[in-house]
Amino acid sequence: MLSADNRFHPSLAHEFKQIPHQMKALSFSDTLPSKPMKHSAPNALCACLAGFAIGTLASAQPAPPAPPSLQAASIASPADVKRPPFQFAAEDEQFLEEVQRAAFRYLWETGDPSNGMPPDRLSEPTVSVAGVGFLLSALPIAVERKWITRDEAEQRALLVLRALAKDPEIRKAGLFQHYLDGKTGGIHPAKNLEHVVSTIDSALLFAGMLTASSYFKGEIATLADGMFAEANWKFFQGGDEAKPYERGFISLGWKPKDKTKPAGDGARLPYYWADSGCEHRLTTFLAVCAPNEANRIDPAIYYKLRRQQGSYTFRGAPSKLPADLEKQTGTVVWFPFSGSLFVNTFSHLWIDYASIGVDNPAALGVKNRIPTDWWENSRRMTTLHRLKAIENPKNLPTLGADAWGLTASDYPKGYLVAGVYPDTIAMPNSRPDWDYSTFRAKDDFGDGTIAPYGAGCAILFQPDAAMRAMRSYRSLKLPDGSLLAWRDPAKPVADGGGFGFVDAFNLKGPDGKPWAAKDYLAIDQGPLLLAIENARTGNVWRWFHQHPYVLAGSERLGMKPSR
Repeated sequence: MLSADNRFHPSLAHEFKQIPHQMKALSFSDTLPSKPMKHSAPNALCACLAGFAIGTLASAQPAPPAPPSLQAASIASPADVKRPPFQFAAEDEQFLEEVQRAAFRYLWETGDPSNGMPPDRLSEPTVSVAGVGFLLSALPIAVERKWITRDEAEQRALLVLRALAKDPEIRKAGLFQHYLDGKTGGIHPAKNLEHVVSTIDSALLFAGMLTASSYFKGEIATLADGMFAEANWKFFQGGDEAKPYERGFISLGWKPKDKTKPAGDGARLPYYWADSGCEHRLTTFLAVCAPNEANRIDPAIYYKLRRQQGSYTFRGAPSKLPADLEKQTGTVVWFPFSGSLFVNTFSHLWIDYASIGVDNPAALGVKNRIPTDWWENSRRMTTLHRLKAIENPKNLPTLGADAWGLTASDYPKGYLVAGVYPDTIAMPNSRPDWDYSTFRAKDDFGDGTIAPYGAGCAILFQPDAAMRAMRSYRSLKLPDGSLLAWRDPAKPVADGGGFGFVDAFNLKGPDGKPWAAKDYLAIDQGPLLLAIENARTGNVWRWFHQHPYVLAGSERLGMKPSR
């Protein structure tokens, strides 16, 4: 949900807590948060500022962590833990089909006919290229599930790709502007949205392009592969202008001096993807996949991403825990600037960590990085979110055993990036800033608003718990008997229908009554659709990893899916 704009750490909440959803991925209105950013609706996809992005701004406030010691040799799954794709009961398959198809309708039906790109959010015409990436990945799913014909999907993919390819002003060094005009596909006219090339939103777009290329081939592959090949990731790497421990990592983006000339002179944003959240890894992974060596970064950069360690043990009565919930997470790698669950989800929508297993940073000469099975790490972070929802220290009415997964979403007062964190584990022989962040994160439960896509996407890691949560959300009713968190996909929005799950809900809004978001977001609908598909079939993983560029990048990294 996800970008470096407003899905970041609560230390900047006073500046950004109500940033409109159009800034969900990378919102750099003036590069520094010297004044609040305002917009009528929050959005963008990717979310948390890179570790350094916010670490640079908040470094004077936090206290240093406990003296750093690797408490575990690696992060690996117990032998009896089942991995996706999973086998679901017939009634669950029917339920998931309904959820997926409703989410797809948003991506398919809401775009302008001239370019086919879905709006960042339903209430605004502006497009986030991240949402376009989700559409391109969703088209093969829709064909396979017979929601649309292959010809319809191919025509939509071509419409989108031709629109993206025709205007050189929306790209810098081959990467894309975060926001585009919903009607023209060109530079957007909105005065309250940044004109910034976003590396994470471009990465989400490219992931969709490569998926569509692998599935459809032909002209779609020619267009998609051509645009990906033009992306010069080296251009975005931090150089002498960055702090020594930031150098080599990819900047969050590029800001032009003159927004009327977005492809002209400007500068890299002074924030870098330097930690191991999903956005950091996806962006860096794709930079290693670049087919042109002149544009490709050193694979070791992927393994140099910081791996801050933590763990958590439940602090409530064990009797409160469901039978399938462990009371301890075990060692986890966590991102200190956002505790939102999406930070542990997005890269898994394309990269098949579930079949890659434990990685080996030392093989590329990188020290002080715990070998990690990233699927297992996200399974454990899902456990963390479930445990803290049951603890519920603020006694928020919405949270509980079947209502968990705090993440970036709309909430009654605007837009909120809530999240929770583990306890820090000391890492001996490691260096502050180089190997771990010195920022001390604190849980932010917000007002307890829940976004269904949070637990919904966790179906990749804990399917039974995710199914219970989604079924619970689907069944919630208002006093008049109408559903709180679900809108009938068969009805138009104007008639009370919608696209399945609402973006977010709360059992007790500011007026004391249940609240549900009225808007829909491409970067929340899209992840839910893709996560469920991989949990059911693994198809998005298969299509993505079949692409020659992805195969080559995986080989450079020593990452090979087992399927």
